[in-house]
Amino acid sequence: MTASSARIQDPTPETTWLLVCTYQRNDLLTRLLESLKSVQMPPGTTIDQPHVIVVDNSPQPTAEHLVQSYSGARYVHEPRPGIATARNTSLEAVPEDAQAVVFLDDDEQVTTDWFVSLLSAACESSADAVAGPVVPIFEGEEPDWVSTYGYVRRTDFPTGPHPRRLATNNTLVLSTWFGHPRHGGRGYRFDETFNFIGGSDSDLFERMMDDGAQFWWCAEAVVTEHVPIERSTKQWLRRRALRGGQVRVAKKRLRASPSTWVTLGLVAEGAARASYGAVRRFSHRARRRPVTYTDDYYLCEGLGMLKAVMGQGRAEYARKS
Repeated sequence: MTASSARIQDPTPETTWLLVCTYQRNDLLTRLLESLKSVQMPPGTTIDQPHVIVVDNSPQPTAEHLVQSYSGARYVHEPRPGIATARNTSLEAVPEDAQAVVFLDDDEQVTTDWFVSLLSAACESSADAVAGPVVPIFEGEEPDWVSTYGYVRRTDFPTGPHPRRLATNNTLVLSTWFGHPRHGGRGYRFDETFNFIGGSDSDLFERMMDDGAQFWWCAEAVVTEHVPIERSTKQWLRRRALRGGQVRVAKKRLRASPSTWVTLGLVAEGAARASYGAVRRFSHRARRRPVTYTDDYYLCEGLGMLKAVMGQGRAEYARKS
């Protein structure tokens, strides 16, 4: 039996819950909730707007009044710090009769036909998870270097089966993956090892893939993402790649028994990735071609792996006291 065959029925608007975790970004959360009020609903739907659960991960419950302005939304305050903890709290708040959940980030806005497109793709594909594009909207003008260096865009896939891992910034997942085993669910949760370094979503979707999950891409289910000025730099993207190396090490360590050979393997892989990236950069510069984000990513990810093995990784999402 495949993972998809375990589904009980297709998700409907009434049995689908949108999950949003937020941390001190009330202005962006307001924009997201306003965009959700304008989405089209499928014909025959008995609710006016999608169900939403908002988990406020701030030390104090500062977003409750915003959520109350959205009909049918549930507000949960989770003061324990960490993105994986907040995501798990959102899953615990999902009703038992839910058929699907949709992960959204608090800095996104949905398009009018986004919800209809996502649900239609989930029903027609019978996939375990369906994801859609996230289009960056830069604060101010889009930087000139984006056309040659590149950026993190998820818009280049056609609608259909998706063999790559997904993320939690515009993705529907059948609830059976998160339900309690005594009710026929698989009991999946986000690993809190990644609370402050990021990567809990990629870890979860990789585990789902290993367990036979089938993924689908829906090019029509578009959301936009607010990109602030401080993230509109090559330096920020390189720091992101360094963190990617740290996350890669954490995943591999979780999946292997501690040993000297594992550590040596991580060092070798980190050095190989850094070397490959350095060669790509040198080659492009020698041919007077622009260095790309992919070139820098290999280099920085490899360096990030080496730093993590030496215990020098950064807890980028740790709260400042």
